[in-house]
Amino acid sequence: MRTDEELAKLSLKDDKAFAELVSRYLKRIYNFVYRYVQNRNDAEDIAQGVFIKAWKNIKKFNPDRKFKVWLFVIAKNTAFDWLRKSRSASGGKKTLTFSQFETDEGENPLIENLEDTASLPPEIFAKKELEKELEIALKNLNPIDRAILTLHYSDELTFEEISEILGKPMNTVKSRHQRAILKLRTYLMHQK
Repeated sequence: MRTDEELAKLSLKDDKAFAELVSRYLKRIYNFVYRYVQNRNDAEDIAQGVFIKAWKNIKKFNPDRKFKVWLFVIAKNTAFDWLRKSRSASGGKKTLTFSQFETDEGENPLIENLEDTASLPPEIFAKKELEKELEIALKNLNPIDRAILTLHYSDELTFEEISEILGKPMNTVKSRHQRAILKLRTYLMHQK
């Protein structure tokens, strides 16, 4: 199996290599931006925008760096830009298209990979309830703290990678991580 960096290099000549990267990262990028914008339709648009930007700028990617970090930087910047625009001009956002990645059969693997609509088995219902409580608690954090926690726990990135994505010193990321955990614990304890 090829590494992300190898696929990024190959995607300069082969659209299938980029499609593989999209397949690997679509859900993670969607979930990451969803936690910022809290709206599925907006998260879908932003995630598509992230991949459009990555596709247009793949020639600028340095294969000596980690593709995943590069992609998450694009995702963070795109989500922050959207948040800034939506706050300053409520309702004036642009709709993005992603037709370049439709197959010959007219299917779009990006949309198909976004959401699992299968019903939940009863044995994991309690886990889903806890996840809902945690999601609500995460909404109470500022976007940077929420990003640190989700990048570390959901996307399994290291503090060094998160530091690079957010453009913050690693010690700052670590201390914000600790404070965010304390805030979450306090919030969850007061909800019971």
